[in-house]
Amino acid sequence: MTAQSTTVSAASPQRQIVIGVGGMHCAACVARVERTLQAVPGVQKAMVNLATRQAHVTFDTSQADPTQFAQALQEAGFSYEGQEELDTTGIQEIRPDPDIQDFKYRFLTALILNIPIFLGSMVHPLPHWLGLAPQTLHYLLFGLTTPVMFYAGAPFFRGGWKATRRKSADMNTLIALGAGAAYIYSLIATFWPHAFAAAGVIPEVYFDTSAMIITFILLGRWLEARARGRASEAIQRLMALAPPRASVRRNGMEQEIPLSQVRVGDLIVVRPGEKIAVDGVVVEGASAVDESMLTGESLPVSKGPGEEVWGATLNTIGSLVFQATRVGRDMVLSQIIHLVQEAQSSKAPIQRLADQVAAIFVPVVLGLAVFTFLGWYWFGPSPALSRALMNMVAVLIIACPCALGLATPTAVMVGVGRGTELGILIRGGEPLERAYALTDIIFDKTGTLTQGRPEVTDVIPFSPWQEEDIVNMAAAVEQRSEHPLAAAILRRFQAGASALPEVTRFEAVPGLGVKAEVDGKQLLVGSPHYFSRLRMSILYAEPTVQRLTQAGRSVILVAVDGQLAGVIGVADTLKPQAPQTVKTLIDMGLQVWMLSGDNTQTATAVAHEVGVTKVLAEVLPADKASRIAELQRRGRVTAMVGDGINDGPALAQADVGLALSSGADVALAAADITLMSDDLTLIPKAVALSRQMMRIIRQNLFWAFFYNVVAIPVAAGVLYPLTGWLLNPALAAMTMALSSVTVVSNSLRLRRFNA
Repeated sequence: MTAQSTTVSAASPQRQIVIGVGGMHCAACVARVERTLQAVPGVQKAMVNLATRQAHVTFDTSQADPTQFAQALQEAGFSYEGQEELDTTGIQEIRPDPDIQDFKYRFLTALILNIPIFLGSMVHPLPHWLGLAPQTLHYLLFGLTTPVMFYAGAPFFRGGWKATRRKSADMNTLIALGAGAAYIYSLIATFWPHAFAAAGVIPEVYFDTSAMIITFILLGRWLEARARGRASEAIQRLMALAPPRASVRRNGMEQEIPLSQVRVGDLIVVRPGEKIAVDGVVVEGASAVDESMLTGESLPVSKGPGEEVWGATLNTIGSLVFQATRVGRDMVLSQIIHLVQEAQSSKAPIQRLADQVAAIFVPVVLGLAVFTFLGWYWFGPSPALSRALMNMVAVLIIACPCALGLATPTAVMVGVGRGTELGILIRGGEPLERAYALTDIIFDKTGTLTQGRPEVTDVIPFSPWQEEDIVNMAAAVEQRSEHPLAAAILRRFQAGASALPEVTRFEAVPGLGVKAEVDGKQLLVGSPHYFSRLRMSILYAEPTVQRLTQAGRSVILVAVDGQLAGVIGVADTLKPQAPQTVKTLIDMGLQVWMLSGDNTQTATAVAHEVGVTKVLAEVLPADKASRIAELQRRGRVTAMVGDGINDGPALAQADVGLALSSGADVALAAADITLMSDDLTLIPKAVALSRQMMRIIRQNLFWAFFYNVVAIPVAAGVLYPLTGWLLNPALAAMTMALSSVTVVSNSLRLRRFNA
């Protein structure tokens, strides 16, 4: 099970922060940022996410300070873009990604200049029509290309230079070398053509190649930045749920104040159609509140005095006054946002392969590019220098590992966001990868498959009594009892809405039953064992008792003046969605188990009713984890479904813990996947979403690897002996840019997931 986010006490030297990192563009950048941060003394863990451009850092405050991180990042060629505490995620404004506008303006500039560059280079009669000499055309192309290189392409050259100063290489190195080599070659051919003539080579210029490389890569960066913005829309929508202001009643007067000024204990007024500002408890009024944005429940929930309400939910029909109990970062919405952000920044284990490849990828590509140049220069056909240069540039450009770095984090970002919209909180990459491989799913019975409280299921009267008589008499006697079965009888009575008669001579025998006098009649209400203890015959009721017992019911007998009057069956009833949920999971190929502390007969009856064939009964809470461990030793991949509190050890033992929770418990449940309501149909949705996310990640990684495995040899010219075909560097740049956009677009398909 994944480690949960921890809130560290003030006395602890350990601290966790999130750092914004600028200047990352590929998987190699991610690896270098992680190495840079981990090299700072005192840093215990650094996890970097390319899609969110963030680093999650855990460090010892007695050895390290955030200013050291800023300095280390800047020395490594990256920008430090602020920090926030990992465990203090309140509701805050989303900062727009500056890359979107920056790359847009640079791309548009490059595109405008590229049009005449392309026409001058590719439409060969055009210079003649315009009366331009070849040398004049070269000067003109130089003048148009230079702004493309050193304004539009400036980020690549700055990044490449910083990497060189650090004696390392990254994606910027590949782009700068590729575009720069073509530009410098063309520059020499333009201003010193005699150097080529002396070697017997006709001088050619490739300004169009340099300009198009920069333009296509900028287009890819711009589209990629826009796609990343769409990937984070879920978290933005969550943050937008909170209202900006609240109506607070202070000193008998109502005033409207900013949300940030609301304090615990304030009385807040919310009218029909308004959003509830913070978490609290209703003190006045009655209404129905739409909580779908937090719990996924489609129907509004009735609220009255003593009921809890949650910030960002929508008041529908009535006015409420509630007392604030949690504000700011303590609100349920804030905690959910924190969990989603943490999950979106996590890594699936499958990403480790991509990280390992990225760490050595760029140096390998540089070596292949040099090998390609030398091979074509020594053994290629004439003009050898030009062909060697262009093929080397193609290898440098097409091999950028951007898609590799984006393959996993974009899918995790979009999938976790979509899960949150459905009411499913997935705590990052590791649980989703394990959920993909699930073989068995184990349900706790009480409170998970069942409602968690007993209800009257059967009332069987014996002549001359009627069903209503049995319920009324049992309720009259049980009104003084605190037993859970007594509460079930009283709830059934209250549904009939009649008055209870006076009770005298009340006597209770703990665990067995009660007796009392009601309207002059001696009433006995209790278990069959209680009646046997009193030596009362229940012979003609035994078939009914046996039938109810076999069905998993608790049996209560009712007698009047020594004569048996009826039998009541009480059971913890199934949740309405339980049978269909179990059937769906079985149809998905999972083996479904039920784990219960009840006796075997009761547990088997409930399991049969819900459709579960694998039952583990009479299991003590402390033994639930060991039963799951037994399955794991047999090679099974298990998920445990419980309430997130009583089933903590079992949830922790399982490969994937799924907690059903609601309200304030949602951010505290000890589980890998938390369901934000008690709707059981979310369980197969959570499994299906995890499977779909892993399919998307595998597709992304396959195409990212496949692209490089195929594209690099093609760029190096392996097809030339058979087809005479060489890859144009500009086409290589476009292909590389589109590979990143394709990976992100494939991940965005998860936004439409709806199992």
